[in-house]
Amino acid sequence: MGGTMQRSAVLCLAVWLAAGVSAQEPALTVGTKKQLFVDYRFIESAEGVKLVMNPPRRTGEVVVTPDAPWEKGLTVASYSTVEGRDGRVRMWYQVSGREHEAGKNPDFMGVAYAESEDGIHFKKPVLGLVERNGSRENNLVLPVDPKLMAIGGGSVMRDENPKCPPEERYKSWQKIYPKPGTGIQGPHRIWVSPDGLRWKLSEKLVTGLHAADTQPTWFWDPRTGRYAGYSREWVQFEGEGKIRMASYNESDDMHAWENMQMVLLPDEADFAAAPRPRFDVTKMTSEREVWSPLRAGAAKERDAEAAAGQDMVPMPGAPLDIYGPGVFPYAEAEGVYVSLMQVFHHWQRQGRGSWPDTGDVRLAVSRDGKHFLAPGGREPFLRLGPAGSFDSKWIWPMVRPVRMGDELWIYYFSTNVAHGGQMDAAAKAEERAISRAVMRLDGFVSADFDYAGGTLITPPLRFEGSRLELNLDTGGGGAGWVEILDEKGRPVPGFSMVEADTLNGNSVRTAVAWKGKTDVSALAGRAVRLHFRMRGAKLYAFQFR
Repeated sequence: MGGTMQRSAVLCLAVWLAAGVSAQEPALTVGTKKQLFVDYRFIESAEGVKLVMNPPRRTGEVVVTPDAPWEKGLTVASYSTVEGRDGRVRMWYQVSGREHEAGKNPDFMGVAYAESEDGIHFKKPVLGLVERNGSRENNLVLPVDPKLMAIGGGSVMRDENPKCPPEERYKSWQKIYPKPGTGIQGPHRIWVSPDGLRWKLSEKLVTGLHAADTQPTWFWDPRTGRYAGYSREWVQFEGEGKIRMASYNESDDMHAWENMQMVLLPDEADFAAAPRPRFDVTKMTSEREVWSPLRAGAAKERDAEAAAGQDMVPMPGAPLDIYGPGVFPYAEAEGVYVSLMQVFHHWQRQGRGSWPDTGDVRLAVSRDGKHFLAPGGREPFLRLGPAGSFDSKWIWPMVRPVRMGDELWIYYFSTNVAHGGQMDAAAKAEERAISRAVMRLDGFVSADFDYAGGTLITPPLRFEGSRLELNLDTGGGGAGWVEILDEKGRPVPGFSMVEADTLNGNSVRTAVAWKGKTDVSALAGRAVRLHFRMRGAKLYAFQFR
């Protein structure tokens, strides 16, 4: 992945105090905003601590599937989006015709709408907006007229640009497939809506994009004062096949895009991740034939290469593609961009296709939306389901988890059919459905303290408020203490380690106290460091209130 920086899991405590602390070192202004331990920004020195990715828990339930009377002959597809607003979970899910010619898109591809009060039981309201098969008795919202086009690979988002006109508050960036003779231009267009239900195709054309394949993700970024858009690209390397990657783009109006750069892509570790070729010594018949891969068609290819006098060297290539970017700004904390990127695995040739031909989800994080770190290394963040389940072969996450109480719910499309169309051998029938996974609020990554004990010191901070809260889980037997240091690294009287109350428990808002007192307002505005001493604990975030 582009920009990935792998660091040691255990951080060594520097000769920090011995060297002295400069009073001139600039302090990070945190105010009253929540700060996450997704990277090393708030770790100046530590010992017995490592950053750990925390995967969500799959519920194994089906929340949306094409079961309405008007959905007969339709199936749900990968490219859907969701939002939590006004006490409801709103979902725009892609539907397409089941029957279509090989190598061609279905005649109908569009977007349907569902909503739920509890996030589990979804209703599909009859909206009467789109006519299909001679009837408007359905929950379809896009395209407005299926006789003119089909649409796919799109996303629906609320535009948070403060200058956005109310009638364009919702936008959908879609890839369109005009019907013959319509004269409609593509391949990408922007739809606008005041409510996410009634849509109008913007007359402006989309320019400046490259491939922009699959589902793009986008948002208004106050940090830059522009729209950030992420799309999938096809990159051709000399002597190799095309590799899918994800790009970052900027725009002032979501129509004219520029400043494209690659931000999510396989890196050296990914390229080296394909299993090594196996060989059969009984088939080593010549000095030139140094190995014999056990895969279909390999012997025929080998013989042809030998006859031509060519060296029989395996062609390099990435064993995976970044299939979808899935980038969003994390609304619950300051300055964190998260990517739930969909990864397509195909590290072995098999006939004309590839194997294992599956897709799962990795986690990446960033502070600027351009340079991403992989806190979980190459481990899946959201794994495939067990063999035979509805989500055993392919998972596609919807952008932006929905906050439900003190949890984050990640909705995802899933199927037991591989990318190339082959059904899971352990399954009884093909299934395509939308499900969810559940995780702790702010729980993407935690600073984990060894059971034998660890310590972590932040860089200088300036805060506002009168109370310090932690998102902390000590388990049953863990414990934690917090000390506040002044600008020279000395314990502040009243907030020293010896005066700190012991923390034990599991809460997203654990109050820190010193001899029973939680008021830290006397230190607001000063440059201070937080000194955490814990054991057997997971520290996710801190916030002054």
